[in-house]
Amino acid sequence: MDCSASQITIAFGVDLSYAPHMATAIASIVANNRRSQFHFIVIHDGIPLSEQNRIESVAPGHKFDWPLVTDTRMLSLGERHHLNRSTYYRFAIPELVPASTSRVIYLDSDLVALADIEGLWTTDLSNHPIGAIIDPMVDSVAFANRWGLKPKPVNYFNAGVLVMDLDKIRASDAFSPAFDLLANRWDDLDFGDQCILNILFWNNWKRLDPVWNVQRCMVMIDPGRTCYAKAQDLPTGRRPKIVHYTEHNKPWSVDAHHPFTWMYYKYLRRTPFWSEVNLKAQTTPLKHVRRYMKTKLNLSRLSRV
Repeated sequence: MDCSASQITIAFGVDLSYAPHMATAIASIVANNRRSQFHFIVIHDGIPLSEQNRIESVAPGHKFDWPLVTDTRMLSLGERHHLNRSTYYRFAIPELVPASTSRVIYLDSDLVALADIEGLWTTDLSNHPIGAIIDPMVDSVAFANRWGLKPKPVNYFNAGVLVMDLDKIRASDAFSPAFDLLANRWDDLDFGDQCILNILFWNNWKRLDPVWNVQRCMVMIDPGRTCYAKAQDLPTGRRPKIVHYTEHNKPWSVDAHHPFTWMYYKYLRRTPFWSEVNLKAQTTPLKHVRRYMKTKLNLSRLSRV
């Protein structure tokens, strides 16, 4: 498989509401890699051409494709907890990404890259169909017991950053059972598509360095929640390469609370969405100064190694 960095293919699944945040993610990716050509594939359900043009403006010279979801099984899905239906669009990647594309990085839209993503792209998957990073807040043993899987500690991954070997996924039609699970076990899927992916690839995924998907729970203690990972499973003392803004209070929320909030706004400034996001988030110059200082202080404590 050719995993050279000459062209890196990155897929998103998004709706109009997340367009500004995806643009911010794209801006961060391009800003941290000046050598590679990117092919951004945005799977969507109706983002207008005017918005597509605004998003493409953050990555001039790079390629964009905008495949439209038409599968009624996805379009008929409602929301569950904080998840909307666009999170399930990743299941359309094998079909909607060109057949000649053998590898893709899938990214959620609520993240920013702080380093060159080429290192993620060239990761050796060791013959696995996907590579991912653990989700330390999910009890993987309880999850396995619930779904009749072989229990294993710290074996549940977060689906926000995935490296996919599309040749293997297509050859085994690996995503096909997803729709049966959606139809028959909807109420049992606490984290929607993420649970489905963990079921489909249980014990058949490559564990990647956690710096590629640093979630808030990895760097902040939450007294109300249990962390199921040990220190060696987390990016302890190391600078994130991708910051993933999981949880409900996103950087663009009025109540944003995250040790690296400012990094989102740093890259938002490179997009056409700065004013509208700040208006909705009710930011002020003083808030930005505080977030800037907090983020810089938190990052300064971490090693780049």
